[in-house]
Amino acid sequence: MYRESDVVYRYDGSFEGFLCCVFESISQKEIPFDILPWDFAATTLFSEKDIPTEIAKATRVKSSFSKKLGKAAPTCIAHAFLSCHPQKELLLLRFLILGYAKGPAVLSMAGHPDVAPVLAMEKQVSSEAHQFTGFLRFCDYGEFLGSTISPKNYVLPLLRLHFCQRYPSENFLIYDQTHNAVLLYFNGVSEYLILDKPPVFPAVSAEEQAYQTMWKQFYQTISISARENPRCRQTHCPKRYRVNMTELADER
Repeated sequence: MYRESDVVYRYDGSFEGFLCCVFESISQKEIPFDILPWDFAATTLFSEKDIPTEIAKATRVKSSFSKKLGKAAPTCIAHAFLSCHPQKELLLLRFLILGYAKGPAVLSMAGHPDVAPVLAMEKQVSSEAHQFTGFLRFCDYGEFLGSTISPKNYVLPLLRLHFCQRYPSENFLIYDQTHNAVLLYFNGVSEYLILDKPPVFPAVSAEEQAYQTMWKQFYQTISISARENPRCRQTHCPKRYRVNMTELADER
């Protein structure tokens, strides 16, 4: 039986660090009041416990997902961890504790209060990443392609495989404005970077400007004003995506 504990876990913010928090919770049979990254500025009246990241512990917890919760669990948990939900760590911990008790059936318990939030986070993250596979726009900066996105969730890991496979011979950079992070793909190697400040893109060439102008003109040309449906458009292309789309960036 797990006890509710008046302690806040602090960790480094990484997925491996979170898994070490899970290890600590299970080994101590306690559910912390909250789980927060070290760099999250928040004061509480509860004592805090720093949880160091230990790869051996993280690997042990990660390997238990498919064994205890089924083959679909690792992907669900990894995607949910990318969510912008402020209490994602605690929600995932409660889900895992239940899952270890119930087994693979836990993913079918969609109405359970410890399962529904995790399934919702996974769905939101996956859906947003899928949207960006169509809404993301690259600019040609000569030696590389560059793009800026403003996602709610940290979707760069889910975009990596899609765009690395789609442009295997290109060098490109995707800048996540929300999290001040970038996905770099240069010479066939991809990596993620957290930036101190936004990157400075070089000026686009006259040729690139001409292509952007033609793309905007094409978009306007195929539009049928008499059949415009703002509500339908908002459903399929929410306004928050448009600010970084070449053909829609100038809309107000």
